[in-house]
Amino acid sequence: MLRRCLTWSIVCAALLSFGGSLNAADPKPLEVPLADFSFTTASPMKELLGYNADEKKIFFYVLGTAAAKVKVAAEAEYEVIIKASCDKANKEFGKFKLLVDDKLVEKEVTLKSDSAEEYTLKVKLTAGEHKLAIEDTADLYKEGEYDMNLYIHAVALKPVK
Repeated sequence: MLRRCLTWSIVCAALLSFGGSLNAADPKPLEVPLADFSFTTASPMKELLGYNADEKKIFFYVLGTAAAKVKVAAEAEYEVIIKASCDKANKEFGKFKLLVDDKLVEKEVTLKSDSAEEYTLKVKLTAGEHKLAIEDTADLYKEGEYDMNLYIHAVALKPVK
């Protein structure tokens, strides 16, 4: 019996970690795997935006967008929790926008420090699949002096109670 329960627990955990879907009644946040994000940038140096598997974070060394698909089981209001940090430049911190299905959620977010912190935005979602995108909106660079970069360490969705 214990073995069957452990096996079921492992199967459930695997389904959730694969992306799966989020049930509005489930209090546990759905982690969006950072490796699932795809990247777009207007910069000719596309390698300056991506996912660093060794450090387990998304990096924006140029302006661009990281997007992933998420699936929710029920219509509800959700918190999108983004753990982000930056390399500040010229006494300014990084900034980003969250878009869901190509629509801006709330407003541009300005990081409060260069350390990794959680930033929470609320969005109402219908049941089904949605495109979640994080757009880096600030990039300051002066050779030999400063270089602003944005990092995303985690993204999760959690139903609002």
